[in-house]
Amino acid sequence: MLPVVNWDAVATAAVAAIIFNLALDYVAKPRLEARKEEILDAHRSRRELLASAVRIAHAAAFVSAAVPSSAEPAVRGNVYVEQDRQYDRLQAEVQQLADDAGRHAGTFLGPLLNLVVGYVSALQGLLMSARPRTEQAADIQKLAGAMAVALSSPRRWQIWKIVVKGQAMAEVRRLVAEHTGAAS
Repeated sequence: MLPVVNWDAVATAAVAAIIFNLALDYVAKPRLEARKEEILDAHRSRRELLASAVRIAHAAAFVSAAVPSSAEPAVRGNVYVEQDRQYDRLQAEVQQLADDAGRHAGTFLGPLLNLVVGYVSALQGLLMSARPRTEQAADIQKLAGAMAVALSSPRRWQIWKIVVKGQAMAEVRRLVAEHTGAAS
């Protein structure tokens, strides 16, 4: 004798599965996709902020480099031209960072948000100061270098780098307070 199939139970299970899947597709998935996009945008913005800090530190290092007086005049001229180009690049990079500060800072919470805002403000203040370019660039290099280390994410197995990251964040706070006069 063949087993008897209860077709009402099969139909009920099929209808329930269809309703559940449709409800999941229309109710839960859009929110999950939106959250995924938010997370991806935040990670992308943080990577852009890190890359910007590295570019700023690099340009500032070049601008703050001393040209030896023993260098040939043609070499000195070439270095000065490149320093001018790097200074223009530095200004443009800081301006772009200031324009995007809200987007970048918004990916952090609390004290880190304040740290990013203070960092951008300190960079702008240093560039607007009346000090010589080389002094401006030297301070910007210190600040951007510390910020790059603070923003870098150590791999999970690189536990010791968490301490270095913490020290870099403390250095950024100190430099921001020094250049903006704001208490950290």
